[in-house]
Amino acid sequence: MKVESRKRQYILDGKIKPGFCEGCGGVTELTFVGEWKPSDKPKEDDLLFGSSEKKSKDKKEKAAMNAGQLVSAAENKYWIRCSACNQVHLFKEWQIQIDRDLSPEELKPEDCQVYSPHGIYAQGDAVFHEALGEVGVVREKQATGSGAHVIIVEFCKSGRKQLLENVQLKQGKQKSSESLTDIIKLKLRR
Repeated sequence: MKVESRKRQYILDGKIKPGFCEGCGGVTELTFVGEWKPSDKPKEDDLLFGSSEKKSKDKKEKAAMNAGQLVSAAENKYWIRCSACNQVHLFKEWQIQIDRDLSPEELKPEDCQVYSPHGIYAQGDAVFHEALGEVGVVREKQATGSGAHVIIVEFCKSGRKQLLENVQLKQGKQKSSESLTDIIKLKLRR
């Protein structure tokens, strides 16, 4: 019995990220071909494995118990085709990277990193803005004309906002003890 997962639905919809193909040796677009279904025939009866002797009562009980157990979602397998060489490969679900955009509605504050203007963020990161009290997803990164870095974050209620990123604190010692007259005198001497 197959276990349903959210990732499985993305794979079936064809939302798969480009990946490495062992056939052509490159990173190419991958397309979903079909789902792998295991055989109902027990291995003991398979001609490739040789003839089996009569099953004992214990073997029948073990087979019945195994048939009733759930299979983990990571064991689901799919046939995936490389778009470059057209070879079809069998992948387990955990081996497939899906192309999934996070939605701010499905995020919780405890699952996100707290936003700070001093932090550095990647596209797709989930952030929690304490001042707004909202969670959001980083959609874009840009550099402004002044050299500042901004991220565009999509929030549930506030919509898209531009936030500063990678703001550096100046740690140089400033001479605050000098008065304005001292600075003017110094400039006049030059």
